[in-house]
Amino acid sequence: MLKLERCIGFAAAAIGLSGVALGCGSGGGKADSFASIQEEITKPTGTVSQDTVGKVGERFETADSSSSFMGVRDDDQVGASGSATVTRTCEAGGSATVTASGNESNARVAMDFNHCCFSAGCCASGKGTMFTSNDQNATYNYCASYDMDYSCAGTDAAIEYSGCFGLSGKAVMLIDVDGQSFTVSGSRSGGSGTLEITGKNGKFSCSFTAGSGNCSSSTGDSFSFTAAK
Repeated sequence: MLKLERCIGFAAAAIGLSGVALGCGSGGGKADSFASIQEEITKPTGTVSQDTVGKVGERFETADSSSSFMGVRDDDQVGASGSATVTRTCEAGGSATVTASGNESNARVAMDFNHCCFSAGCCASGKGTMFTSNDQNATYNYCASYDMDYSCAGTDAAIEYSGCFGLSGKAVMLIDVDGQSFTVSGSRSGGSGTLEITGKNGKFSCSFTAGSGNCSSSTGDSFSFTAAK
């Protein structure tokens, strides 16, 4: 039996990040399978530099903060190869329609958010697709892709992000900046934090303070950057 509470509950924990980074990249909202999202994560196309890191950090934080509305749950069950669709009112207004198909081993969950507000004034509209696998040896067990318009605390943003989360706690987000993708993990809030950012030129550990900071790679490359404008 496929239980929607399991799928969406884990989506809230996994893709909601809960302080660890996870879900878009160049394929935001367009990836159509578990494998295609994972492939994008392993092949970032952007160059990590002082010109891109500020934007990557800003978009990561926006995607991270927007993901809390993912906590939609339902107890409906379907058969081993069945499907089910439910619509629920979001915590602070609006609604979310969730369609799940598959089984306990592999499932697909399509989400349609209609001005879904997880708190007063923080709302999202758009679509998301999540894929789950119960392979205990897999690097990732949950992958998803989102394409949404988001508004919170007077800030409006069109955001695309995708990512994956593993049972081991391993989580990663794929962030798009100017058509180029970057793999990101870590945490950032209020413009400050530490992120691991990977591009086609390698992996960098970046520290942010009020949006500015510095990055260094395992090969010894380093640079400073200013807040995104």
